Amino acid sequence: MDTTIRNIDPFVYKSLKAKATADDITIGEAINKAVREWLNIKPKKHKSILDIKPEHFGKQHMYLSEEIDEILYGEDNA
Repeated sequence: MDTTIRNIDPFVYKSLKAKATADDITIGEAINKAVREWLNIKPKKHKSILDIKPEHFGKQHMYLSEEIDEILYGEDNA
């Protein structure tokens, strides 16, 4: 969202711009980070597929993936 912010102290803006440049982020990202911290809002965590843990379905389903493959692809592809 594009927003215009007025009445920012020139020294504060120059300091913000310098710090954002040093951290290789945009001024918008720096402002978002500062406001989130001020409001105590935790940034959204991007989930990774690596965070998914295997799930145990019990011994009766030990060959579940093979059964699914057989249903989807037929017996010849086992």
